[in-house]
Amino acid sequence: MISQSLTLTWRSLIPLRNSPGQLAGMLLQPVFMIVIFVYLFGGAASGDRGGAVQYMLPGVLVQVALMATIGTGMNLATDIGNGVFDRFRTMPIARLAPLAGRIMADLCTMLVTLTMSMLVGYVVGFRVATSPLEALAGLALVLLFTSALSWGSALMGLVAKSVTAMQGLSTAVLLPLTFGSSAFIPATGMPGWLTWWMGVNPVSHLAGAMRGLMVGGLRAADVWITLGWAAGLLIVFVPLALRAYNRRVR
Repeated sequence: MISQSLTLTWRSLIPLRNSPGQLAGMLLQPVFMIVIFVYLFGGAASGDRGGAVQYMLPGVLVQVALMATIGTGMNLATDIGNGVFDRFRTMPIARLAPLAGRIMADLCTMLVTLTMSMLVGYVVGFRVATSPLEALAGLALVLLFTSALSWGSALMGLVAKSVTAMQGLSTAVLLPLTFGSSAFIPATGMPGWLTWWMGVNPVSHLAGAMRGLMVGGLRAADVWITLGWAAGLLIVFVPLALRAYNRRVR
């Protein structure tokens, strides 16, 4: 199953060679987000651009990774519409391989996007204040959480009636999670109900863990809560996505 998943991962990555527009969008998205959210809005709101960059960039990295999970469901929905799954049905491959291959391919492109985000962040003044190993652990934590969330995106892509419907549904789920978290602004001073939501929001804990591992002041609870959410997402969405896939290829 592993070799089949890796083969299908490569199959999902090959089209990028012939899609310069998609590749450019993947590389330019973090540039725009960092310039707008961190360099412009962050500095204007706080008056301290350097401090804003240090606080907000880990949150932007988290948001970039989370929004990239939408691509998993969109690509699966596209494959369904193009009849690719009809071909998979006639092939002697594990039922989990097409889903795992798609998610691993998206993790590869997500790693490129995060690397680009770090480079742009360095240009605008962000500096890792912890050790290189801690910074790498932060990136690994983001990839782990988003890989778990990608299974939820895969489920939506398998059950959605169209690519547009899948994109709209996933965006409606992710926007409250990302913008209603402490990824960009602290919960201090927020209204009571919003403070509560930011406190239970898993993205707040992921951003807090990322910030602690890259800037300092790590709270172990943020890491453990993030790992717990990742495990919960995998336990829930992997069987559901596999069940939805089996229904589509029967």
